[in-house]
Amino acid sequence: MRKLKFVSVSLLLLTLLVPSAFAEPSSIPMDPNVSPAAITKNQATMSSDPSQEGCRYEPLSNGERIKSCVGPWVWKTLNKKVEKYDSLPLTDQHKLISVAKGQKQKLAQSFTQSKKITSIEPNVTSAFELASIYSILTGKNSDTITEPYDTSKEYDGPDPSSPYNTREYYTAVGYDEYKLDITLTYFWFKSYQYFVPILGVWVDRAVEHNQFYDAGLTHNLTIQLPKIVTYSVDVNR
Repeated sequence: MRKLKFVSVSLLLLTLLVPSAFAEPSSIPMDPNVSPAAITKNQATMSSDPSQEGCRYEPLSNGERIKSCVGPWVWKTLNKKVEKYDSLPLTDQHKLISVAKGQKQKLAQSFTQSKKITSIEPNVTSAFELASIYSILTGKNSDTITEPYDTSKEYDGPDPSSPYNTREYYTAVGYDEYKLDITLTYFWFKSYQYFVPILGVWVDRAVEHNQFYDAGLTHNLTIQLPKIVTYSVDVNR
């Protein structure tokens, strides 16, 4: 009985480690992306969804296959710096509130200041690249800079000793000029796989490529990045 169990376990291990010896070719499921040839580094092309990978599977004569995948594609930051602060005059000025001397006051209603990123040179038309630029500059996939002003904050009027009797608060949009250099990269994966019948899956036997590569496209951009500013002016009313 012990000998029979030992033989059964040995056969199971052999099946897992050397599956091609126990699998009929007709029992191996074929992937819908079977291709006569794997993707080479020079054949990498961007799919309709750059955030996803696209794979090919090249069958080999020994029952194994080559799996090759390209993607995701990523715009990588080479350089990002502020070239000039307050590069353009303020725009979109909006008066928030007026507060009398020695007083405190809250907004009667909330307000949100916002501005879209529109000044990018040279012009960028790719939605994928624009989304990457927005993410790099703002940390989110949005072309709009926003600043909410709610009714919970208190605004102070001038000090009682001030020669002015009113303090006016404003919000506006300012701009900083950024220099942004980005380069396009893609992830390339290539491995040799064998099929494990008892598990019904393909397993990597050897991985040749598993990293990001330079796609050879670099853009040097100048961007007027909006910023929301709040300021006050003391006056006599």
